[in-house]
Amino acid sequence: MSERALDGLVVIALEHAVAGPYCSRLLAEAGARVIKLERAEGDFARAYDKLVKGDSAYFVWLNGGKESVVVDLTKNADQILLRNLLKRADVFMQNLRPGAVDRLGFGYSVVREINQNLLMCSISGYGQSGEYAQMKAYDTLIQAETGLGSITGLPGQPCKVGASIVDTATGLSAYGEILKALIKRGRDGYGTHIELSLFEVMAEWMAVPLSSYEYGDKLLGGTGFDHAHISPCGAYETADGLILIVIQNEREWTQLCCDVLEAPALADDERYNENVLRVENKDALRFEIEAYFKRFNRAEMAAKLHQGGIAFGNINDMSDLQRHPALKRRTVETSGNKVSLVRRIGDTTERPPHVPNLDEHGSAIRAEFR
Repeated sequence: MSERALDGLVVIALEHAVAGPYCSRLLAEAGARVIKLERAEGDFARAYDKLVKGDSAYFVWLNGGKESVVVDLTKNADQILLRNLLKRADVFMQNLRPGAVDRLGFGYSVVREINQNLLMCSISGYGQSGEYAQMKAYDTLIQAETGLGSITGLPGQPCKVGASIVDTATGLSAYGEILKALIKRGRDGYGTHIELSLFEVMAEWMAVPLSSYEYGDKLLGGTGFDHAHISPCGAYETADGLILIVIQNEREWTQLCCDVLEAPALADDERYNENVLRVENKDALRFEIEAYFKRFNRAEMAAKLHQGGIAFGNINDMSDLQRHPALKRRTVETSGNKVSLVRRIGDTTERPPHVPNLDEHGSAIRAEFR
């Protein structure tokens, strides 16, 4: 097996649900040994569903390549085990509620005494302190609290994003911060404590809608597939259904008019000759575009857009994604079954990662770290 970037590193993951497990799975894919600490009943994501041959789709997606050990950190023996694990670890990642690890005796001040080289990463809902620190924070709640739901969906109908975008974004952000801290540790030899929250990650993603309100006095709402700041951008009717187009700059706008719509005069129309004006007049522009698009079916229109160098796409569902030619796959082993999942860019895993059964590695880990 070829060498991976994090080969030899040990990660202790006191985690559950999505954000923490996604981060530690990325670390495992990069070569780290990830030891997952679970309560007696297991990570509650194990029970979200039974969609993947009897196992949870979430758990299978998030936990391949890890080792599982059940611990009860209120018991002295398991506290000793965790101390022994941390002595030999590089990263301690946890996403318990703020204050929980401190009450268990494993806050950063204690962890630093155990191992000054250790990186600790704490993921929370709203931060480790402050008015909202003890609020429960799940993906849907953060989508609502940050205003993401208000700009998602159709106009006047706020809704959540269909995937766990907050948790996934936070796990990915934690992964990046850990990698940065590992590079710094390579220079100065010291560990650090990384703190980040679901709210701050998603609030940062909302920077443009917030600026639109604060500096442009424009309160954005849902736009469907349309874009609040770019036009034409959205789903347009053809003779037999919708096709999605995106125009990003004036060169592409001219190409659309001249090479696709066969209407070069439209490019210089005073209503549409710059993006801000196109956004202001997007309803009239939609009429112009669809008057032409409806002369063709989707396949014919796609060919014309491709020939004209215009970005376009289909509005797919999961049956379309399943057979999409750009989709890459990997095999994962779970409960004795081999299942096919999406392969992430950057995943250099060569063997099918194994999704651990609850406490599958408990005896071996206790013997190794006694």
